[in-house]
Amino acid sequence: MSTIQQYLDRFQKTLPRYLRAEARAEINCHLEELAQDWQRQGLPRVEAEAKAVQQFGSPRSIGNQWRRVAGVVDWTDILLAALPILGITGLGWTLVGHFIPLSIYLIMFGVGAAVAWWRSWPTWWFAWLGWLFLALLVVLDTPWMFIITFPILVTLVATDSWQHATLMTLPFTTYMAFTTLLERQQLVTTGWGPGSIYPGNVVWLETAFSILWIVVLAASLRAARPSRRGVYLLAGLIGTQLIYVSAVLFMITVAKFLPAYFITTLTTRSVLFFKLPIGLLTIGLTLYPFFVWLLTRWIRRSSAHPGLPA
Repeated sequence: MSTIQQYLDRFQKTLPRYLRAEARAEINCHLEELAQDWQRQGLPRVEAEAKAVQQFGSPRSIGNQWRRVAGVVDWTDILLAALPILGITGLGWTLVGHFIPLSIYLIMFGVGAAVAWWRSWPTWWFAWLGWLFLALLVVLDTPWMFIITFPILVTLVATDSWQHATLMTLPFTTYMAFTTLLERQQLVTTGWGPGSIYPGNVVWLETAFSILWIVVLAASLRAARPSRRGVYLLAGLIGTQLIYVSAVLFMITVAKFLPAYFITTLTTRSVLFFKLPIGLLTIGLTLYPFFVWLLTRWIRRSSAHPGLPA
């Protein structure tokens, strides 16, 4: 087997299957051109191929560049995108998060977003940017910066890529779910149980939902083809938010039908006029970037194909 073919075999192993044929053919053309250049300088074919491979770069580095251009997302990127939610919910918050001042969160998320931008990793850059704006909303004396800049930024990003804009809004839908929909002691037992069936140990509940969020993120970003990511992301997020709303409805239903065993702090009025609107708001915030993108696409098509004059 020739040196170029050995190189191509190692190169294609760094790529998903759907990219291999096209990538191998293109890299083969580049290597052949380099090898022919060396042959014209007097080197035999074997040495020319060795020189071409050496000049071109390692298969792994070229493969990584190709993956980036093609939009392939690595597990490292997904872990970096998930780190904030692991740190501020569930076990992460109990063990580490609540010891960190909010101002430090501003610095951490700001540095993370800056590093991601500098390294051209938009996969988790938009997620970290969203956490930065969430910290701006929570920290005293900074909410005005959020109110002025975040809606405009999300709208601008959504006109080009609604998936990236959706990643930016993820922290807010998660935050609203944990702080308003899923609150402590909303359903407790009357004495025979562990004291709080739902949410039970809120630490483990938040951890479970955090893991569910990460699974949705991973499934969408690791989709076989980048074109499918948006579908997975949107479907997964709407599904998890429906779980949040269903859990609230489940609590009040159980308390109504089993009043001798369960007590709830929820009322039908609070569910209808507070919980459900918050749940609809989280779903609306998730869908907003997609609708902005659709509207922008429709406007651009209308501008590109104006009607015929009368």
